Amino acid sequence: MWTDNETKIDLIGFKVHADLIQNVVTDEKVLPTVLGVFGDWGGGKSSIMQMLKHELETDVRYKDDVICLYFNGWMFEGYEDAKTALLSSILKELKDNQRIGEKAKEQINNLLQRVDYMEVLKTGAKAVWKYVIPILVTVWSGGSIPAIIPALLGSLINEKASGEDKESEKPGKEKDASDFSKLLKDSAKKSDFLEIRKFREDFGKMLAETNIQSLVILIDDLDRCLPERIIETLEAIKLFVLVPKTAFVIGADRRIVEHAISTRYVSKQFEDLNKSKSESDKSKTEAITLITDYLEKLIQIPYQLPRLSPSEIETYINLLACQKYLTCDEDKNLVLEDWKSKRSKNFYFAYQYDSIKAVLGVGKITPELEKQLTWSSSIAHVITEGLKGNPRQVKRMLNMLLLRKKLAEVGKIEIKDEILAKIMVLEYSHLQRFYELNEWQVAEDGHPAKLKKLEKIAREEDDAEPIKPEDKLEDWQTPSVQKWLQMEPALKEVDLRDYFWLMRDRTSSTLAGVNMVSPLVRKIYTGLLDGNDGEKEVEAKHAAELENPDREALLGLLQQQITSYPKQRKGYEALLNLATKNVDGAGYTFTKLVGEISPEFLPTQVAPDLSRLGGVDAQFQPYTERLLKLFADKHSKTQLGKAASKELEKIKR
Repeated sequence: MWTDNETKIDLIGFKVHADLIQNVVTDEKVLPTVLGVFGDWGGGKSSIMQMLKHELETDVRYKDDVICLYFNGWMFEGYEDAKTALLSSILKELKDNQRIGEKAKEQINNLLQRVDYMEVLKTGAKAVWKYVIPILVTVWSGGSIPAIIPALLGSLINEKASGEDKESEKPGKEKDASDFSKLLKDSAKKSDFLEIRKFREDFGKMLAETNIQSLVILIDDLDRCLPERIIETLEAIKLFVLVPKTAFVIGADRRIVEHAISTRYVSKQFEDLNKSKSESDKSKTEAITLITDYLEKLIQIPYQLPRLSPSEIETYINLLACQKYLTCDEDKNLVLEDWKSKRSKNFYFAYQYDSIKAVLGVGKITPELEKQLTWSSSIAHVITEGLKGNPRQVKRMLNMLLLRKKLAEVGKIEIKDEILAKIMVLEYSHLQRFYELNEWQVAEDGHPAKLKKLEKIAREEDDAEPIKPEDKLEDWQTPSVQKWLQMEPALKEVDLRDYFWLMRDRTSSTLAGVNMVSPLVRKIYTGLLDGNDGEKEVEAKHAAELENPDREALLGLLQQQITSYPKQRKGYEALLNLATKNVDGAGYTFTKLVGEISPEFLPTQVAPDLSRLGGVDAQFQPYTERLLKLFADKHSKTQLGKAASKELEKIKR
């Protein structure tokens, strides 16, 4: 198995990106700056951050001039206020750094006091209702409000101070960091105590007391946080944007950050649904502009990581295989150095079996390694398109392949690795087609006729028969699926039952697949099912913008939700919402599921849902009316049948 963690060992040629970022954040002429490392989930951002951190901490050029602090966004997920938690953590990390002198540490203590006082005020704002009643009672009894406020504020401070013991274990917290009584007295004398400009100035003065030329703060995994935590973290970073000598590097999926920003305007977008189309379009444009402006003002240097090309994917698979199957570290390093040398001369080549055999010698290539190296070239193009050149998805697919091979060994099932790998490529790149293929093979004892027909056409065989409209195979005609059909080996004569038995974790009625999709898809999926009306509308719009693999993954999750809980309304509602927004495949999935699930489990509301779908999209009208007639005729005594009859009467009128 390969670990699914970030690494300092570069197997995808991304160190060039880390080196480029390193040059930027250590250039005094560029500072202060905020650099955003944007890329898909699993696209290599965290590995680049680790490479960058390692270089800044070990390179002798930066020994005395650069301090690098690393924070994982998830550190602050459990905090009530991620903003003050991040500020405190940065200050505490600086205070503990050996290169910070005593004078600078005193100034850090003062800054820590300010952050703690900010937290006191925020706690006070949230706890205000606890003290409203005593104030009202005082007024009603003829007492003086000014007389009671010091006592109430004192209670609030004591609560905060007593809570410090419990909070002391959290990042950036020190039990003796602040004397809250003293803070109040000092703040009364200093009106600029909480002024942001003053905070920046004092932080800059503190850095000036040191010999630091660049303070580099890495914020990783921001896209794994909830929207409110993302916004709070960005607001904390804004405090430092104009501070000299500072460089923030934020690693995130840009789409998720934009999603978090847009969440702030959910209610406004929902209100726009009731406006005229022109007003709604104008508001949508303004919202998009607002999101873009927010990011551009905060992040001066956006750096988008490229997706891996087929040659890079092939190289990555081969290097992963060498890391796993070569037992000697010397041999592993020999392969890595040979690859780096060849890559420096040609960025576009694929590091293949012949090169590895030449540098190692035939005797060190084990049968397992040879098999892996042999089929990697055949799947590289399909897997690149299907998994969007995503290294984490590639690694997860390879890990799952190993697990299923082990399961086959335990179950004493004879399989061929290349066949299992090919089916898994479809699973990871076109999940809906994978589900369809499973349905076909179940219905035809492992030998689906439609697959045989499709392969013959894709391979241009002489006896291939043309596809007819009633075959409903349009979704299998896309270029990427055609490449998969052409990929060796052919499956038309293979009994697929054992292979799909090994993959029943994805074909069974569970939601296990939710962990295999990107965070963005998970957020949209959760919002569609459990959000309020406004959030559901916004998430439906986000779903319409998804690329094909992510969209199919989302539809697959909704399909699993419905098949697992057919009586629950929310899965059908989510699919219908997507279908009315013209999300490709949503209407088909909806009608397919309604037709397959036993009517006794279908919610009554499905009947008007079918009527609505047929009304907004004419292509589904024959199918929706056919289902309504079926329910009305054969289940006339049920609530569903009665509802179907009413909908048919409305359609006739």
